[in-house]
Amino acid sequence: MKIVMIGGGGACIVCANTLRVLGNPAQVDIYTRRDRTAYTPCEQPFVLRGIMSFDDMIYAPPPWFEKKHIGLHTECTVEAIDRERKVIMVDGNEVPYDILLINTGAVNKTPAIPGLDPDRVHYLTTELRYAEEIESIMPKAERVAILGGGIIALEMSETLISKGYRAVELVVSSGNLLSQQLDPDMASKLEPKVRADGLSVHLSTSAVRAETLKHGVRLFLSGGKTIETDWVLVAKGIAPNTEMARKAGLRIGTTGGIEVNQYLQTSDPSIYAAGDCIEGWHMVHDTKFITALATHSNRNGRVIGRNIHFGNTVPFLGSLNTFGAEIFGTTVVSVGITERAARDKGVEVLSVVRKGETRKKMFGGEGFWAKLIADPGTQTLIGAQLLGTREASRIGERIILMIGEEIPLARLSQYETIFSPPLSTAYDLITNEIDILISELLKKGESVIWQ
Repeated sequence: MKIVMIGGGGACIVCANTLRVLGNPAQVDIYTRRDRTAYTPCEQPFVLRGIMSFDDMIYAPPPWFEKKHIGLHTECTVEAIDRERKVIMVDGNEVPYDILLINTGAVNKTPAIPGLDPDRVHYLTTELRYAEEIESIMPKAERVAILGGGIIALEMSETLISKGYRAVELVVSSGNLLSQQLDPDMASKLEPKVRADGLSVHLSTSAVRAETLKHGVRLFLSGGKTIETDWVLVAKGIAPNTEMARKAGLRIGTTGGIEVNQYLQTSDPSIYAAGDCIEGWHMVHDTKFITALATHSNRNGRVIGRNIHFGNTVPFLGSLNTFGAEIFGTTVVSVGITERAARDKGVEVLSVVRKGETRKKMFGGEGFWAKLIADPGTQTLIGAQLLGTREASRIGERIILMIGEEIPLARLSQYETIFSPPLSTAYDLITNEIDILISELLKKGESVIWQ
């Protein structure tokens, strides 16, 4: 059997490794346009910050592929898929396959800004060469305008401030930072922190046109303001890279991602797809979305590897759209859907926001904010947002199971938590907020659901 993989992202590598771990002897070949692969693109801002190197990002160097008998073909251009003949065209040559995996990732969204000189614009993508370009220009400038208010925009803002930039301007079209992960009431607790560290934030604002200066760029913003900067970083989000799949006649979903079934097969049973290029779905609710997460892509790869080896026996359960980041020293965690997204879909919710401590201060405890979002109909959690200490990420992982397993609030309220004064509080914030949600249900005359 010949298994061919296009893209070289995490799903390809994990799928190939899963096959080898299972003892599958098939010929496996990965074709990628990248000059290097087997790295986590999310680490690029930290390379540019000087915390790690580009070499540190590589988790599977070329000898690993040789040891696993996996053909790795870098700097290749896959031009087309011929489904009828079951071949792909790579730099003018035909490569046959029995099973094909598409892991082509995503492309950056590029705003059309009249007058903006492309030579002054840079992006971070999944390809390291773009980060290397940014690394080369960073020391030559001291002002930057960043278009976007998501995680890349914020991490790069922190990176450039740490490198001594005197002006970092964030131009955000939405009304709050991290609008896909945080509701406005939680984002409003983060925004003063980033401003205090030197970031200028322009919310509900877009760049409408630009003018090239002798030593930089002048951006004209909606609302009448102008910004003069040395260069522009565009971080406006991504769109699934489906051009090749479209041309091959594979079905594309309503979100723009490649449509796949529960086994991650496309509309062609001999072709699987994974990662940022597919249309994913929520684990609990009937919602489709694009999930650009390394953990999502890796899980896709393991599921596909098992399904190739055993036949289609392992369904992919979906995603809870989990998110975590550390931004200017504040850990941000989001799981499930936001209150705003739920209400936009016509779902009524109950929510609570409170501040608590991980433990008492004499034991090194730190404060953190938590927001829980519940569906009053099912009496289960559907979303959570946390801000504060790094421990928030561990607390978030506890909440992932609460949401994914649809455990009723009344049962969650009675689960014991691990307690010792140096470790935690006897009545932890999450249990406290769950009890508040239960009280709100009882006030409305609802009967408590236990099962």
